[in-house]
Amino acid sequence: MTRKSIAAAGVIAAVAGFASAGPITATFTADNHYAIFTRSHNTFSLVSGNETGASGSTGGYNWSAAETHLFDATGWVYIAAWSDKSVAQGLIGQLTTASETILSGDLRWDVLSTGVDRTTGDPYPTVAEMTSWVLAGDDEYAWESPHIGGANGLAPWGTIAGVSGTARWMWRNSEEVSNPLLGGNDHGELLIFRIPVSAIPAPGPIALAGLGGLMLARRRRS
Repeated sequence: MTRKSIAAAGVIAAVAGFASAGPITATFTADNHYAIFTRSHNTFSLVSGNETGASGSTGGYNWSAAETHLFDATGWVYIAAWSDKSVAQGLIGQLTTASETILSGDLRWDVLSTGVDRTTGDPYPTVAEMTSWVLAGDDEYAWESPHIGGANGLAPWGTIAGVSGTARWMWRNSEEVSNPLLGGNDHGELLIFRIPVSAIPAPGPIALAGLGGLMLARRRRS
């Protein structure tokens, strides 16, 4: 292989690799707490979350204001969420990738009950904990469709600034109550929500072949 053909192959590989990842903007809040994780193969990473105490950093409650997080991800984004089991509970927000905005309430969301009790004052889950829970959920086919409630503006929370008006509050379905967003019940928390993301659509075979042909034509002309 000539030096120029090696360079052409490197360009194609670089384009293909770049297409598998990209920037994500996530704006979320939860009643009461959440933490965002990414996954690359079976390696999990913590992004960040909201306050672990009862008060919000800008005043009000921990759910009163959404936080915005910027990170790179491909494949799946996971959000661990848990409540203080008092009055109400839920998760709302949006993920914006290079190709789309995914709102809470989108039918692609799944939820997993860990059955592990967490409450206000507890820290974020560790990477090791998330790895164990998610892989066990995968092995046991334990992921479920979440309960989808009302849109942003719903009582008792009111409108959450920075979140789309059509994003909807989510939690886990319950056999005991018709609306698991209200009542302060334990719904198998800690919960883990997941959504598939495609930050930058990968080029198809035709596009890659076209790029390879372009590089080959350049090599022949030179």
